[in-house]
Amino acid sequence: MNKIFLILSVFVMHPAVHAQQNNPLSLEECIRKTGNRSPLNRQKEISRESHELRLRNLTTGWYPAVGLNAQASYNSETIDLSGLMENPPVSIPSLPLDQYKLWADVNQQLYDGGLTRAQKTIEKISHESELQLVETDLLAIKQQTNQVYFSLLLTLKNRDILQVSLEELRERKNIIRSGVDNGVLLQENLLSMDAEELKLEQRLLGLDLSRQQLLNTLSVLMDTSLSENTVLAIPDEPARDDGPSRRPEYSLFEMQKLKFDASRKLVSAAELPRFFAFSQLAYGRPGYNMISTDFHTFYTIGVGMKWNFLNYGNHLRQKKILDLQKSTVDIRRENFDDQVRLQLDAEMASMIKYAEMLKKDSQIVALRKNISASSFAKLTNGVITATDYLSDLNAELLAQLMYENHGILRLQSAYNYLLLQGKI
Repeated sequence: MNKIFLILSVFVMHPAVHAQQNNPLSLEECIRKTGNRSPLNRQKEISRESHELRLRNLTTGWYPAVGLNAQASYNSETIDLSGLMENPPVSIPSLPLDQYKLWADVNQQLYDGGLTRAQKTIEKISHESELQLVETDLLAIKQQTNQVYFSLLLTLKNRDILQVSLEELRERKNIIRSGVDNGVLLQENLLSMDAEELKLEQRLLGLDLSRQQLLNTLSVLMDTSLSENTVLAIPDEPARDDGPSRRPEYSLFEMQKLKFDASRKLVSAAELPRFFAFSQLAYGRPGYNMISTDFHTFYTIGVGMKWNFLNYGNHLRQKKILDLQKSTVDIRRENFDDQVRLQLDAEMASMIKYAEMLKKDSQIVALRKNISASSFAKLTNGVITATDYLSDLNAELLAQLMYENHGILRLQSAYNYLLLQGKI
């Protein structure tokens, strides 16, 4: 049974593994999965749920407020009307010393000066600000994903170049070994190439470890498993977009300013009078008829107003504080604009620099290939030593690495530019 399950597992897993090997992983897919699968998205759901609950709490301010109260008391003395006249024609009862009352208060708000409406507006703006803060954090994670992707792409590209160089070195080492065995070349030449082979293998080992670490990092960011055989696609040249920036920070700045405006309206609403209706239904003794000694029901209904019109200029000062705080938002936005502009200028300069360097790199690579091929011919003829040849070979390898690295770094700068604009 276990063998059958194992065989079925292999057949089920094989198409997925095969598809992963045949379909290179793209930068767009990495960024998309990073944004969709980030734990920060759960923060959005929590924020939405909290927002709905707070709005409901504010809405209940218009619901009737009902309170139930009870009271029992014993007094040392009470009202005695028997001394008001001598020999009264009727018996005047004295009020009992013990008193009991059970009552319910009902209050209904009629007008609050727009206080609840202003509070709801502030709550909605606060919720939108929380969502924009999450988008800001997600953008930082996307930038991290972009950095890891291109670092991994550089690692894989460098490894491919070193692997090709190692195989080429081994083929040429066989030619040198044949020359040594025939007594045409010295043994030291072969030993030098053995040492160079070990150096290349060592560099490949370091790149393999870096690749594994970067793959693990990318797996965590994407919340998925990436195999060691994952192939990365070289991103296409992105289209330049000179439209307005879509950074979430700009929306956040606007939300902060709107919140200060709404807070100002809240202060204004607090200056207005409030009207309310009230009622009280009670059972006990005595009631409003103080001379009644029987338990009975009684009630009160009415309307009222509350207006704290004397605030000693506190509201004016509070509005001034809000205006000052609102002006600081413009200052922070201006500083943010400067920082983003500096970063965009740096990325643009990098794109131009690497584009110019690539033009020279292609020429350098062609020259270095010719030089190393000529050196190898001299080595096989015993004109130069293996050390001289390896020096030229390393120069060719370095030129190839620089060419590939500059091309990838130029692409990385182009995508960094779009990310800084919030357009990815």
